[in-house]
Amino acid sequence: MSNVIPVVDVFAGCGGLGEGFSALQHCGGFPFDVRLHIEKAAAPLKTLELRSFYHQFRESRVPDSYYEYVSGEIDRDELSRRHRPEYDEARRRCLPFEFGNPKSDADSLNYSIRQAIGGVEDWALIGGPPCQAYSTIGRARNQAVAGYDPDADHRFELYRDYLRIIADHGPAVFVMENVRGLLSASRRNKPIFRDMLNQLGEPGGDSGRRYRLYSLTAGKQYLGDWGRPSDLADFVVKTEDYGIPQSRHRVIILGVREDLTAQPEPLSPATGRVNAKEVLGGLPRVRSGLSRADSPEGWLAALREIGQQPWWGELPPAIQGRIADALENLNLPSDGRGGLHFLSSSSYCGYRPDWFEDARLPGTLNHEARSHRKDDLWRYLYAACFVAESGRPFSIGDFPEDLRPRHRSVESALSKGNFADRFSVLPRRAPAKTVVNHIRKDGHYYIHYDPTQCRSLTVREAARLQTFPDNYFFEGSRTDQYGQVGNAVPPLLSYQIAERVAGLLEKSRNG
Repeated sequence: MSNVIPVVDVFAGCGGLGEGFSALQHCGGFPFDVRLHIEKAAAPLKTLELRSFYHQFRESRVPDSYYEYVSGEIDRDELSRRHRPEYDEARRRCLPFEFGNPKSDADSLNYSIRQAIGGVEDWALIGGPPCQAYSTIGRARNQAVAGYDPDADHRFELYRDYLRIIADHGPAVFVMENVRGLLSASRRNKPIFRDMLNQLGEPGGDSGRRYRLYSLTAGKQYLGDWGRPSDLADFVVKTEDYGIPQSRHRVIILGVREDLTAQPEPLSPATGRVNAKEVLGGLPRVRSGLSRADSPEGWLAALREIGQQPWWGELPPAIQGRIADALENLNLPSDGRGGLHFLSSSSYCGYRPDWFEDARLPGTLNHEARSHRKDDLWRYLYAACFVAESGRPFSIGDFPEDLRPRHRSVESALSKGNFADRFSVLPRRAPAKTVVNHIRKDGHYYIHYDPTQCRSLTVREAARLQTFPDNYFFEGSRTDQYGQVGNAVPPLLSYQIAERVAGLLEKSRNG
């Protein structure tokens, strides 16, 4: 492809969707150039700036300074001083902007988009509005909030900002992503999704442009209310079917401007499913922390207290034996609790090392274990051993009664099944469950399958399940980092989408 295709990434988060487009190599070159990331939050913007800086060097060797920065040897000021042109360009490409805020300058946003497009007619818009108002979990939580009015929730309207960009700027293609709950969401007693599709097909504006909407799984065009109805579930992409080690189901719409003659090829299913251990097993072993008074010796002692608990003697012999074996093999990892920057141990990946690994990284980034309460350490050890012995997913009802958390929600979980998977162990031999934003609050849903580590996932482990390359560095507090990873589109899935978009635009250019 002779011409580079500009890309504008809205509601960008930390850049998972943009990463796939930036990384794609097609016909001997990089067809896409993500020229503008639009995001409101400070921490993901800082992550985006650094990754945009990294991609400034994709045609040449990434400088040693990048690795010095992510290893903590130099700070941002020094990095920018050494590479002023590339750093300034990266900053220009990351725009702080809050959609839906009446104080945000829409004229400035439109100017930035026009500058990024640079007069090119065939460019791509990617992104998706925040999903809390559409997700089934989010809707359930909203209904529990006194006085919550879904008709007044402005988050339902954020997709209209996406729609306005399409109407005003006319991308050749757009990729819109959102949660599966969008299929069943309604507002004012009207289904949202079909109305949204009809508006995306005819976004309006002075140009009167129209778009054909495609499913990436079935390769079918949505014909909407003006033609044969399609199965709306065709828009759902089940990531575990496409080489992603995670069961993440998302609505993804590919829109193609009506003047382009080519049709997209659907995604090609992988030959098999990637299990969690394939991407997590090669990371350095680290221990969890102990809340309030952490020390290596205190951590070991706290775990060994499990055999002194009143409920210990009530355990089935097989489970008790599993726990006893784990305690006997318990030792302190050489890398301790890990860290934000490099560990002494390097890592490898059993799946797609060409995608994940970077030989210039002498260690592992963002791989720092959380601290947990002593009784949660016991729960993690018990749950991991229970799953290893039983071979089935863990439910909160599987705890001995005296080990169950003393949360108000536990009774509801036991009687009604609501959030019964509050404590869940990652499977070794199957894709992980969906990594979501809630991981920033606690790690109970993501317990490591190795009982001797006795902890929830680190940011790097969550990032591996989301298929971020190992040299992708997440900025901000650890809570910020978890949130960025949980909200992202898996970059390796985005890469496959970018392949289809590149092929479509190439066929259109060649007639």
